[in-house]
Amino acid sequence: MLIAVLALASGTCGSGGVHGGPPTRREVVMRAVSFTPSELSVALGDTVVWRNADIVRHTAQRPELFDTGELRSGQSYAWVPVDTGTYSYRCTIHPRMRGRITITR
Repeated sequence: MLIAVLALASGTCGSGGVHGGPPTRREVVMRAVSFTPSELSVALGDTVVWRNADIVRHTAQRPELFDTGELRSGQSYAWVPVDTGTYSYRCTIHPRMRGRITITR
């Protein structure tokens, strides 16, 4: 029981993920009109979560790949990539707010 709880807390349950290991949960925080981290590398099967920790609304969008919609303070959006590549994305509300995500096998 304790092992299962620790695995859930660390976001390492499931199959797939980095180099055939279990998938992980990676978080991008929206704060001070920026994405942190601004560049992120994940594996197929990992979950990427954008969380708004700012007082204003933000989005994270890469057309035809993902779109968080407008997230209010405290809201989040989860996405699991299904293809490899490097993609830039942006906040549609704050155009200078940009990030990049690389998805590997």
